[in-house]
Amino acid sequence: MSVEFPPTDPLDRQIATLLARDARTSFRQIAGEVGVTEGTVRARVKRLQTAGLLRLEPIIDIASSDDDTPASPSRHMAFITMRCRAGWLDRVRDALLAIPQVEALYDANAAHRLVAICLVDSLADVATMTNAVFALEGIRDAESELVLQTIKYDATIGPIATVEDMAKLT
Repeated sequence: MSVEFPPTDPLDRQIATLLARDARTSFRQIAGEVGVTEGTVRARVKRLQTAGLLRLEPIIDIASSDDDTPASPSRHMAFITMRCRAGWLDRVRDALLAIPQVEALYDANAAHRLVAICLVDSLADVATMTNAVFALEGIRDAESELVLQTIKYDATIGPIATVEDMAKLT
């Protein structure tokens, strides 16, 4: 069963781009920048969120957070690079996509290599999630990196799409 997303237009993309730069931007400010009413921005954001096309989630630098409890509002980012055994790439992909902390998954330039970007609530969750990934059948070897500080980040440079999303465009 394929998921049907509502159509988007340039205004939706402008709004999403402004929120990607700074999710704290007020709807009033966005409305002024794109030339529509605040109500229009509010309705567009709600429609995109309801459809699963837009999610606003704070990511706080680990260096600025001193609270490491599961209830902490901060999120920690980890990168996991894996090499898969020959013939296992699709099965490993499917297994990784089933792990809720895997927010993005990429095929990398080397043969049978995947890169996962994971967001977790605590450092203990980083260890649990990393151990789960390393234990997946079909993983030849893996390395994990915990993001300590964000030096530069611009969510607008590379919109994330799935292989299925890209197939719809062709």
